[in-house]
Amino acid sequence: CITRTAELMWEAARRAGAPEGAISWMTTVTLEGTQELMKAREVAVILATGGMGLVRAAYSAGKPAYGVGPGNAPAYIERTADLEKAVRDIITGKTFDNGLLCSSENSVVADAPIAEEAKRLFKANGAYFLSPQETEALARALVTPQRLPNPALVGKSATYVAQQAGITVPADTRVLIAELAGVGRDYPLSIEKLCPVLSFYVVADWREGCERCMQILRYGGMGHTMSIHSRSDDIVLQFGLKKPAYRIIVNSPATLGAVGLTTGLDPSMTLGCGGWGGNITSDNISPKHLLNIKRLAYETTPYVSRREAAPSTPPHLAAPRSTLQQPDLPKAPALPKSTGIAAESLARRIDEFLTSRGYAPPEASARPGELPGPSGPERAPALVEKAADFVCEDDVRQAVKHSRKIVIGERSIVTPAARDLGEQHRIFVHFGTMRL
Repeated sequence: CITRTAELMWEAARRAGAPEGAISWMTTVTLEGTQELMKAREVAVILATGGMGLVRAAYSAGKPAYGVGPGNAPAYIERTADLEKAVRDIITGKTFDNGLLCSSENSVVADAPIAEEAKRLFKANGAYFLSPQETEALARALVTPQRLPNPALVGKSATYVAQQAGITVPADTRVLIAELAGVGRDYPLSIEKLCPVLSFYVVADWREGCERCMQILRYGGMGHTMSIHSRSDDIVLQFGLKKPAYRIIVNSPATLGAVGLTTGLDPSMTLGCGGWGGNITSDNISPKHLLNIKRLAYETTPYVSRREAAPSTPPHLAAPRSTLQQPDLPKAPALPKSTGIAAESLARRIDEFLTSRGYAPPEASARPGELPGPSGPERAPALVEKAADFVCEDDVRQAVKHSRKIVIGERSIVTPAARDLGEQHRIFVHFGTMRL
């Protein structure tokens, strides 16, 4: 599928005059080959779409990288929603490209007062609700022991998926729906499914719905996408403020709204998950992210040094004034009086936080006239037993300052600047070779 897509893109690019090799692809795909490709000298920037393993590998390749993560989007139907449109939107989103998009709805969370009517409307729109026995059969066929979707069923139709699970469904079935009581490893169909299969939850009210949606997002969709169907602006606002998703689609198919087709978001099929998902950006990745923009900046606010702002020289010593007329510049508005936290209190809180993270606050400097005492014997750097998940340049500087080592492993993400500085000061200890 990907190879054929790349071939079509290359044929179109070549006809438009693109240089040879402008679009290329791997004919034999392996993890080792992908890692070598990302580290190749010719590669200038990496755009990685996939799970955390691929994203971490991209960030560790020593190149500028954009990483985007998986989605497990819940769709919440609040009791004030236009129910017919909400159901139609969810079916539309889930059946688009047979659920392959990472922004596709994976779960329906419905308020109890409208749950039965929602089920009736889902059935009227081609959904098939599974029995408990059928739910177990589908889970065995669709979900691997690693709690990942079975590659053989990814992107397949609902009837094909049902057939492979040994379930008989009507020929016009568009979506399979499994009613679940929870989220997590004990509920295999609560994962991102990448095919026309939905899990279905019933909640008492929007507060319980809020918590259920957060559970679903935490189980493989942090920072990605969710949708809400409601006529209550207050409830929509609460979801917008509290949900750990950077795309919250309102009264529209999540699949199409997240990629900008039915909303004002930037058109893109590559969706960042931000800090919640371990990504560098929460944006919809577009061509502008691959551009480096040069800026030519003229002065707008002339700098006045303290010397120039000092009291003027006595008239009999002053040099003759220039005959050039200076432009009258607008004065900056006066800053409002600070009402924030006192500097001493802020410094104390920062010291407490740094101490809790293992960084001792700097010792008070010696008073004038005092000489520092003799330094004690140099202490051996302390080794940390657990490999760090992420290391930035500031982490290395703190380690150098406090004579500490940083343990890194195969899964550790080390920024290029941190790696260069750490190797210069021999800060890193590789997890496989350290002595405990």
